[in-house]
Amino acid sequence: MIRTLKSGKLFAALLALTSLVAPAFAQTSTSRGRADFSRFVALGDSFGAGLTNGSLVFTHQQYSPPAVIARQAGAIDFQQPLVSDPGIGPELQVTDILSFPPRIVPKSASNGSPLNLNLPRPYNNLSIPGARVNDLLTLTGKEPANSTPRLFGQFILRGLGGTAIDQALALNPTFIYLWIGGNDALGAVLSGTPAALTPLADFTRDYNLVLDKLTAGAPNAGIVVGNLPAIPIATVPVAGSVAPFLVNPATRMPVLGPDGKPIYYIADLGGGTFGQLPVGSLVLLSAATKLGSGFGIPSALKGLFPSLPDVGKPLSDNDVLTPAEQAAIEARVGEYNNVITAAASARNIPVADVSGLFKRIQAGASYGGIPINGSYLTGGFYSYDGFHLTDIGYTLFANEFIRAINRGYKTRIPAASIAEFFANNASDVNASLEIYPTIPLSISAEAVEQIRIFASPVRGAEVAPEAEPEPVTSNEQ
Repeated sequence: MIRTLKSGKLFAALLALTSLVAPAFAQTSTSRGRADFSRFVALGDSFGAGLTNGSLVFTHQQYSPPAVIARQAGAIDFQQPLVSDPGIGPELQVTDILSFPPRIVPKSASNGSPLNLNLPRPYNNLSIPGARVNDLLTLTGKEPANSTPRLFGQFILRGLGGTAIDQALALNPTFIYLWIGGNDALGAVLSGTPAALTPLADFTRDYNLVLDKLTAGAPNAGIVVGNLPAIPIATVPVAGSVAPFLVNPATRMPVLGPDGKPIYYIADLGGGTFGQLPVGSLVLLSAATKLGSGFGIPSALKGLFPSLPDVGKPLSDNDVLTPAEQAAIEARVGEYNNVITAAASARNIPVADVSGLFKRIQAGASYGGIPINGSYLTGGFYSYDGFHLTDIGYTLFANEFIRAINRGYKTRIPAASIAEFFANNASDVNASLEIYPTIPLSISAEAVEQIRIFASPVRGAEVAPEAEPEPVTSNEQ
């Protein structure tokens, strides 16, 4: 749990920390450009923006990966499009963790407001929630707000002049962070169909064009990019947290049919074909409320659920992912990563192993004795929306980029510590429960009492040391 800023003076002090003269870390290296952070810019999507718990809000934006890197590298005056509490959209909070499914609601019915909208120059962090690779080449902030990237594009780009890439280059950057491509795959996960994947040819063309524009416009700037998480979709809470079959809410155990097997929900399996979900299917977290009214329950069981009005109605194709659909999306992510690796290699740009981080979290990791894993609500890595990360998750994400910079540019930028999330917070819910590593912000008082009974940390394997020593002073733990 983070310590929020409660006054304008404290907020100004936080910004002042980024106003120190930035050191130039350039040393002999094989990577393009120099590790000079005097004018550091970032391009990306919601992960780069620091969106968490379904919200873009300044209390978490200070832990966006680019902001973490900027602090560790001493970047000068790193400006982000900050939003006041409760954020855009309002931050999610848990109000009931014992009910099935847990109750997670926005903490407010209204959005926050921009805090530095009148900055007369482009922001250093131009990461746009919802953006795909092509959006970095096309959005200007003047488009109608009829989609997530266009809505945030209006607020972040502000029509100041050109695309995100154009605005980044207008700052004459000395170092560039780029992490993009997640939404090219995520769109297929959230829409429940591989048809929403960006075609590989388009991804290849656009990713290379992004790098071409950056290297041509800032020929002496250092650059770091990152690959995409190549992990099973089932391990991501937004897709793997809801059982694909009937569950007894009292026991949380599968309801068995006459054959002794779980009763799988009925759904549109794709192309208008309806039937029971095959084994290995996933039901998206967004469908949880529909299940509560009876969607997906076979009509033959209607007599057992007289109070549920939608028994017998199938879940939509957008609510589910069959094993074949999961395999198609996972294969495309692998192809995207091949494109990223080849494009970066051709330009001597280091690649952060984001996929490796997610695999370690999936297996269960421990940082200085603090267990972090991919479990929904209790793992400490994923936030309440089931996809975006917590402040701890984003800090670990940033450290992968710091490691890549240190490898590629022979620098010694220190990794960011996650100890601050557990120190000097004696009054925090997490500390008082003595399960502090496992519950992200924010949580209601009612849920606290439930969690005392419900939660028990699971210790994962200790993070293995790197195979080769790195030129980095790490205080991550």
